[in-house]
Amino acid sequence: MPSTASSLRSWPTPGWRSVASRAPTIASTRSSDIWSGDRTGLAEAVRKIWVVTGLTLRYLLGTRRIIAMALLSAVPLILAVGLAAARVASFDVLQLFQAVMVPLFLQVVLIFVTLVNATSLIREEIDDNTLPFLLTRPISKPAIATYKYLGYLAAVLILLVPPLVVAYGVTEAYGGFSFATDLDVLGGFLLVTILGSAGYGGLFLFISVLVRKPLAVGLLIGFVWESIVGSIPGDVPKLSV
Repeated sequence: MPSTASSLRSWPTPGWRSVASRAPTIASTRSSDIWSGDRTGLAEAVRKIWVVTGLTLRYLLGTRRIIAMALLSAVPLILAVGLAAARVASFDVLQLFQAVMVPLFLQVVLIFVTLVNATSLIREEIDDNTLPFLLTRPISKPAIATYKYLGYLAAVLILLVPPLVVAYGVTEAYGGFSFATDLDVLGGFLLVTILGSAGYGGLFLFISVLVRKPLAVGLLIGFVWESIVGSIPGDVPKLSV
């Protein structure tokens, strides 16, 4: 006959576990809850970014002024096509591209397009009294400004990058070269366009929060200050965007 101790050891005990066997289960449950919470928080953050950025992008590209902005962005392209069609022999390919893009595209078109779009991000919502709607959402004010800035950056790059790339292609075709011949030049212009859009956008967005007429102040900074600051001796040119 088996002993009592051996009988107790062999007795099935469903629903009972030792402390050692329960500990891993509790730990794994907690880690699973934490991981699930992290995924939920990440999904919610992505959703907020998508909503605010998407609304900003549709707002900037959905108004009638987008037509004027698109035409202005296309002016260097139209000029490059005109010079190529006229077969201006005094320019080589790179001279033609740089002669059109540096003074006109980078110093005029880029500044004006970024100014108009960046100053409208916050100031127009303040004037139209639509900003409180966003502020009632569970999104912090810095997050709203950041997400709207991302929408602005996407909008201006949609306006500025295609004409730049097409103008480069036109000038390369005019010279009888392939598109890949001077990609380093195109890459440099694209980098300057992205950095200029980001820098001017941040500056003009900040101005639009501070003053009621940001467009006038932005015009003074973008076209007056930026044009004369380079000729001032000393460290003053460092204040240029």
